[in-house]
Amino acid sequence: MSSLFRYLSFAACAAAVAMPQDSPLVAPDVYRLLSGEISGDIAYDHIRHLTLYHSPNSGSKGYRDKTRWIFDKAKQVGLDDVRLIEDLKGRGPGWTAISAELFIVSPEYRRLASYDAAAVAIATNSRSGTWEGELVDVGEGIRDSDYKGKDVKGKMVLCSGAPGLVMDQAVWKRGALGVVYYNVARGLDHPDQVAWINLRSEPPKGKQTTFAFSISYRAGMELKRRLAAAPASAAIPGTFSEGKRAGEKIVLRATVETQFSQDANQWMVEGWIKGTKIHDQAIVLTAHLQEEKYSANDDNSGLANLLEIGRALQKLIREGRLARPARDIRFWWCNEISGEYAYFAAHPEERGKVLANINQDMVGARQTLGARIQHVTRTPDSRPSFLNDVMESIAVAVAQGNSGYLAAGQAGSRTPFSKPIVAHFGSRDRYGVEIVPFFTNTDHMVFNDAIIGVPGVTLTNWPDPHIHSSDDDLWQVDPAQLQRNAFVVAAASYYLAALEPAGVPVLAAQVHSGVGRSLSHALARATERLALAPPSMRAAEYHDGVNLIEQAARRAAITLDSLSAFQPEPRLKTQLEEWKKAIRAAGDGRKSAFADHCRLLTGQNELPAPQPSDVEKRMAGKVPEVAVGPTEYIEKRFTLRGGGLHGVMAYELWNLVDGRRSYLDIYRALRAEAQAAGEWYYGTVEARQVEESLERAVKAGLLRVKK
Repeated sequence: MSSLFRYLSFAACAAAVAMPQDSPLVAPDVYRLLSGEISGDIAYDHIRHLTLYHSPNSGSKGYRDKTRWIFDKAKQVGLDDVRLIEDLKGRGPGWTAISAELFIVSPEYRRLASYDAAAVAIATNSRSGTWEGELVDVGEGIRDSDYKGKDVKGKMVLCSGAPGLVMDQAVWKRGALGVVYYNVARGLDHPDQVAWINLRSEPPKGKQTTFAFSISYRAGMELKRRLAAAPASAAIPGTFSEGKRAGEKIVLRATVETQFSQDANQWMVEGWIKGTKIHDQAIVLTAHLQEEKYSANDDNSGLANLLEIGRALQKLIREGRLARPARDIRFWWCNEISGEYAYFAAHPEERGKVLANINQDMVGARQTLGARIQHVTRTPDSRPSFLNDVMESIAVAVAQGNSGYLAAGQAGSRTPFSKPIVAHFGSRDRYGVEIVPFFTNTDHMVFNDAIIGVPGVTLTNWPDPHIHSSDDDLWQVDPAQLQRNAFVVAAASYYLAALEPAGVPVLAAQVHSGVGRSLSHALARATERLALAPPSMRAAEYHDGVNLIEQAARRAAITLDSLSAFQPEPRLKTQLEEWKKAIRAAGDGRKSAFADHCRLLTGQNELPAPQPSDVEKRMAGKVPEVAVGPTEYIEKRFTLRGGGLHGVMAYELWNLVDGRRSYLDIYRALRAEAQAAGEWYYGTVEARQVEESLERAVKAGLLRVKK
């Protein structure tokens, strides 16, 4: 039996049948206290207030009013040392809408849209003014061909393409007055939804942004029908006359009042639960403040849950029901992504004071609306961590305790759920959770960035057909799901904050089982890919499979090393070294069970030796390192485009630049990460893409090749 097979056999069998409904990381009394104290109804009531603010950017009045309300509420719920941070560097001007109306003035008088009725009706960064003109249908409006034979100068355009691109084509190039946009992407399923749209905050030199209004698909299609030429018979019912009648002439009036502010500093609120003795290993909980009005789920649900978690934990600690943890728990209400980068740029020393980040971004969705499920991400492969096993253990236990199972009912369970966490005013839906590979586009990505170096995960529900629109309102938020997600985050953060060296063996056992499952997954993926490959590709798939297993073993060893943060006792340190030794042996892909699978599947006793391509040979001799300081790195890195990599893989590429890995090492790590998840998830990673991306960064001066 191969070393990999021996190492994995226990993990694969356990993973196939485990239905624990309990986590060894949450003691029964802690489960009882947290599930009894945390209230999804209280969090929901916070959302009622938070939906009143239109906060499209950190410089808007709505954002700052909302931040002040959070500041006051965080003090009210009892968090320690609550402070309002007002001096973080922002990007671009602030923008606030005061009023905006769009009316048909001819042939009838009728309101089409207004800021008072739906704040998202006016595009962010529209400017003040009054305009009146005829409406012209330009289809998508993003290409020159959309304007063929159409005169739009001095008129407004009806479009379904991205408003920023239409502003370029219609207003800046052809002299149109402004843009009226309707959303085709969600129109058939949500015909009355009004999408939140944005224009550029800083137009090209010599250009001036005007306005864009957002209307529903139903309203857009009505205007489109009225503007179109139609058969004459359509105007004379019952006749068969030939020819067409001209479309209607529709005249609109737009009135907009907005304010731009150059004071674009980003505000954030911070509160604490102070630990007893360890103050350089904080657990940071995050949620973001900026979004459109309503935004009940994205991300007012996360903001509200942070308040409720803080209230519940502080109350239980103050009453002596929970012991005060050893480590600090910090609560950050931020401007999404940009706010955390600005904070760490201003306070680089704080990077070394954070142990882990747990982010909440959309945690209130009523899951029966739109087939939504709560995603809990893993950390990226560039940042292996114990955090994955903590989150998975707790989230899966809550999901199994809040889902109905036939056999459990036969065993005499009195309710559909064996360990219910339900809100008084919430649904009785199950808690649908899936642990998924890493994705970006929300706050935890900042912590995982190599320049920060902290493992972070997020709870984010998806798909969400209501996001960034008038539909993201209270009616589609479920207090029960708020409560379950708040429980998961509170339990995980309290466990990590309270963990002492004597309790680390329990976590170590969870982590050891987890890395066993990850190696088992790598073996399964490698074998699946080989089995599906045509004969001409089997040699390449064999080498990819070897790489998958070897990269999984490297990550497994680093994951075990991450436990050193908790100062394990000598006996456990010895055991960890033995486990890592076994992993190193198991991770030799050419001597693993995968080699046996290859022989069976190919019928070949001798497996082909790897033959690196010319590109791979060239990449092996280059070792990149960061050539600039943290501030310049943060400001300029995301300006680089190209390379053809999936966005998450492009992000990971930077995380793997450490001055030790070569271009080839980075390519192999990225390729394994993409193949482990599947090309449908991360796309395909090719050597030339990695080389091109790294070379572009070197040319820009952000990286240099070590000599």
